[in-house]
Amino acid sequence: MSEKELFIESLREFLKRDVEKIGTKIDKEDYYPRDLVRKLGELGFLIPLTNGLSHYDMMTILEEIAKVSGSLALIADAQGELAGEMIRLYADERQRKEFLEPMSKGEMIGSFALTEPSGGSDIGSMKTFAEKRNGLWRIKGHKMWITQGLYADIFVTVTRTGSSRHDLSVFIVPRGNCVETRKIEVMGNRGTGTAEVIFHDCEVSKDYVVGEVNNGWNMVNSVLEIGRLAISGIAIGLAEAALEEALKWARSRTAFGNSIYDFQGIRWYFADSVAKLNAVKSMAKDVSNKFDENSKDKGVYVAMLKLLSAIIANEIVDISLQVFGGMGYAKGTTIERIYRDARLLRIGEGTDEVQRHIIAKYIERYGIPYI
Repeated sequence: MSEKELFIESLREFLKRDVEKIGTKIDKEDYYPRDLVRKLGELGFLIPLTNGLSHYDMMTILEEIAKVSGSLALIADAQGELAGEMIRLYADERQRKEFLEPMSKGEMIGSFALTEPSGGSDIGSMKTFAEKRNGLWRIKGHKMWITQGLYADIFVTVTRTGSSRHDLSVFIVPRGNCVETRKIEVMGNRGTGTAEVIFHDCEVSKDYVVGEVNNGWNMVNSVLEIGRLAISGIAIGLAEAALEEALKWARSRTAFGNSIYDFQGIRWYFADSVAKLNAVKSMAKDVSNKFDENSKDKGVYVAMLKLLSAIIANEIVDISLQVFGGMGYAKGTTIERIYRDARLLRIGEGTDEVQRHIIAKYIERYGIPYI
């Protein structure tokens, strides 16, 4: 067994030992698993790209976590591939030492404060504003749907700093009296601390500016591309978990004297689902390699992957629930939880419509892209 295979096997053991038993609690009680975040960090599974792992390794880690808990996978994504990646890619050495190291160990919780009540897809219409007064940056604005917002120690915050749509900048805002958070009740992925975050004239020094002022547009789009790769891993994991649950049920459930898996209609559900899922997994490997190579066209390929993985995962989860029949519709079942968790995939990290726009715009400029 290779070193990477041992690494993933240790993750599976951790998930089976420590996460499976509280997956229902996280969902039912909207429980934020702070101890699990810390343990993920201690074992090296948070912000994996800081540990020399590949982008496909990162996807595989999130896939494995999602198979046990979609909520924990989303937390790991927000911590590692959104807030963490912004700091890893663009922060200076002092900021990486102060923030990235404790975040990667799970000692510090970070949120990526981007989306606003007026819209998430159109970041150029952002209303949160930062202006410089007496040597300090003063930040005022309202963010929405912020994963880990209720529990974050720092907010990696995107603001407007000029008059142009592209005049955006990124700040690290520590939690303090100027930060107000309000809980948002969500359908799935519960326990993730999703919140509204309101900045009431928060003051930070230049030491808390990430990257260059007014370069936030490029920085955000770069990080969102990694986020799309990450959420595709979560999509694969949720689809795998749903299929495996449905297969166990289909083999054990009898109707008209046979297991329901013996009926051709049910068997073809599985055949179609496995074929589609393996196609997505194969695509994920190719797209991940484009990130490792820093390919200039990786953005359009990850848009395709994110679009297809989200749609196909939702199809597979829906079919898996159908196999369960009435039991799949019952609260407290794993498949019902996965069904609610999976619906976010077509919205978070850029909606289906945004991915289609990215792909169509690329075709218009450069022609049809093929892997």
